[in-house]
Amino acid sequence: MRGNGDGITREYTWDYYVKTAVISDIHGNLIALEAFFAVTKLLGVDRTVCLGDVVGYNPWPNECIDILRRCGIPTIMGNHDRVAAGIQEPIVFNDIAREAILWTREVLTEKNREYLRTLPSQMTVDKKYLLVHGSAIDPDEYILSPDAAAHNIAVLQESTDVTLCFFGHSHVVSCFLSNGTFYLSQAPPDLSLDADLTYLINPGSIGQPRDGDSMASFLIFDEDEKRVKFHRFRYDIESVVTELSRQGLNPFLGQRLYQGK
Repeated sequence: MRGNGDGITREYTWDYYVKTAVISDIHGNLIALEAFFAVTKLLGVDRTVCLGDVVGYNPWPNECIDILRRCGIPTIMGNHDRVAAGIQEPIVFNDIAREAILWTREVLTEKNREYLRTLPSQMTVDKKYLLVHGSAIDPDEYILSPDAAAHNIAVLQESTDVTLCFFGHSHVVSCFLSNGTFYLSQAPPDLSLDADLTYLINPGSIGQPRDGDSMASFLIFDEDEKRVKFHRFRYDIESVVTELSRQGLNPFLGQRLYQGK
């Protein structure tokens, strides 16, 4: 397995029997991120981890980073974070994404740019849970098919003790099981984990959902119950669109929020 960014895999040991919220792809959407914390406060979440792409597309990169730093949220480096930090150029980005990430690079404070540079490529928890941005094999891979998922699961089973891998990058709520079962976009809201299976699970996106649903998404992993619950919530998209316009960013970025695409 290879990492992104600095290539670092950060290992964690955490307290068990608590509820962990897993989020991904905030993409500078402060309004959605603040709404997420309001929702999880009501749900009794004990801890939050982020699968990367804190910045890009939306107009509050510094504010979103500041929240993650202040709350001490373990976070992985995503491809947009990598470019915003100046580690890589946006060669493979489309025109709209390139324009937005270069704007982001300009407005980032040096402190927040350095924060992005030092994010790990992936995280492991007690060697049995793995957190990545794209996939366990390639940080830029989109896992959107059973074949791609099966390949990743095979790699995990051959070279690690990992039974549960959380991934982001696609902005699509999805779940793939080692027995060949998969859910894409329509993952069950409540999934009981089987100790004999290996899972790849994507919480979807906080800041820019792409599965046809404009509501932001995340999941809660309950270690005690060995259960994953998917959640969606509404936020004030109009306020995001207004700020995108005020900052001179491409109006398509606002249109896709309404469409969830």
